[in-house]
Amino acid sequence: MKRTVNMDAMAKGWGSLLGALIVIYFAYGSNLDLPQMNNRCRGAATIGTALLPSHRFIINSQGGATVVPDPYSSVQGLLWNITKADERSLDRYEGVRRGVYRRAIVQVVKPNGQKTKALIYIATDSTPGTARPGYMEKVIAGAEQCGLPKTYIDQLKPWLR
Repeated sequence: MKRTVNMDAMAKGWGSLLGALIVIYFAYGSNLDLPQMNNRCRGAATIGTALLPSHRFIINSQGGATVVPDPYSSVQGLLWNITKADERSLDRYEGVRRGVYRRAIVQVVKPNGQKTKALIYIATDSTPGTARPGYMEKVIAGAEQCGLPKTYIDQLKPWLR
């Protein structure tokens, strides 16, 4: 008996498997810094920039970045393809188990207008504060590295204080 392979079904199967192994992640804080992300997430690859509508970037009272709802603002960031191992690594770095950050799925917009869902880390503390020493310098350097608009980078600079 001759066996035939349905290549379309096989491709769909691999696509499902890859979808389970790869996550789209939206970075907006210190994870905009390419060397930092390469150190934290060995399997990560950049996709490109994106916009998180109806949110605003702030530094919280613990000195780290977060986003808060704001219908009149948007947050610029960088999309990454990350593996499940990278996701676990980010969970550790972001302090998910300790309750420092929580994970969420948000809809972001790519420069071509395409909308996509992405993992994001949102701090559990949304009280405005002052950045830890050197933190905003890293965020701004990362924003420049990945080509975020100068107008947006100028909005980040007041957090340097």
